[in-house]
Amino acid sequence: VMVQRDAKDKSAGWFTLMLVPPETMRDLPRKPLEMVFTIDVSGSQSGIPLAQEKAAVKYAITHLAPEDTFQVIRFGDTALKLFPQPMPADRDHVAQAIPWIDALDAREGTMLVDGLRASLLFPHDQSRLRYVTFLTDGFIGNESEALIELHTDLGPSRIFSFGSGSSTNRYLLEHMAKLGNGAAAYLGPRDDASEVMATFLSRISHPAMTDLSLDFGNLQVTDVYPQHLPDLYVGRPVTVTGRFTSGGVADASQIHIKGTIAGEKREIPVAVNFAEGATDHPGISSVWARMKIADLADRSAYEAIADLPQQIKQVALDHGLLSSFTAFVAVDATAKTSGDHGTSIAVPVPEGVRYDTSVTEKP
Repeated sequence: VMVQRDAKDKSAGWFTLMLVPPETMRDLPRKPLEMVFTIDVSGSQSGIPLAQEKAAVKYAITHLAPEDTFQVIRFGDTALKLFPQPMPADRDHVAQAIPWIDALDAREGTMLVDGLRASLLFPHDQSRLRYVTFLTDGFIGNESEALIELHTDLGPSRIFSFGSGSSTNRYLLEHMAKLGNGAAAYLGPRDDASEVMATFLSRISHPAMTDLSLDFGNLQVTDVYPQHLPDLYVGRPVTVTGRFTSGGVADASQIHIKGTIAGEKREIPVAVNFAEGATDHPGISSVWARMKIADLADRSAYEAIADLPQQIKQVALDHGLLSSFTAFVAVDATAKTSGDHGTSIAVPVPEGVRYDTSVTEKP
């Protein structure tokens, strides 16, 4: 745990906590999985992107453990499931899935919301961790609607996004993964789909701790981010940051990390010291401010936030950060332009974009 005290109020400040599981936790026995693979069959997936998605899913279902279950869903104009419900990953069901996946063709539109509902809104097997993997380029025109649907329907699922193709919608894919307490990965045209999927399966098969929560005890903390903690995996630390005030409470205390390890509820105490005179780490306030801005922006995708621009702008200005509503302006004071009036300069535009329809010239 690292802290930075407020220069104006030494009894308050910011803290950051990084949770890093040891490598030895890779050897823990894992809980059976409920895997859902949702494949985009819209027209933009035609060719290499869909071929990559098929290869990745076929590798995954042939490398699941017998006690795991799986489902495959294709979505385009509508969503269609392979099985009525997730089935055991045994030889017979995998053999049934392979030709179904091979027969998929990319000729439809992209109704991601239908794919989300089909992937999330069905009874959950409480004995298994549910991982929903979306394989798509994310080319849709209703990002906000999709994120609202995901936030509403998520339930116990963890969302992992696989962007396929050379120009994926990274905003959508990364926000889906973030809202879904998962992660995003990308399958480029030259990537080995099996290798990317193998890395993914290796990571999710052995989570170090799931269902994370923090108990701050008698410490007075506010504005803690992220508000919803993702699962903790070996090789993928979780960073938490927030504000604190002493308020007469002892500065030396404990934070209790709670969660599930290998199917058992566990609680791990971590000693912290917010006392004045403890080592101060400049920069923690900026870490907190960046995460607060990110949280506000993420929440705005699925809920109305009063005076959102002003909130983000104020945090950015207080901490000298770039945001959607603030910018850094560089002024060259080493030389003075000649003449007594301004000079018009041609502004470059991207290749294929017409200058006269993109840049407005003042008379």
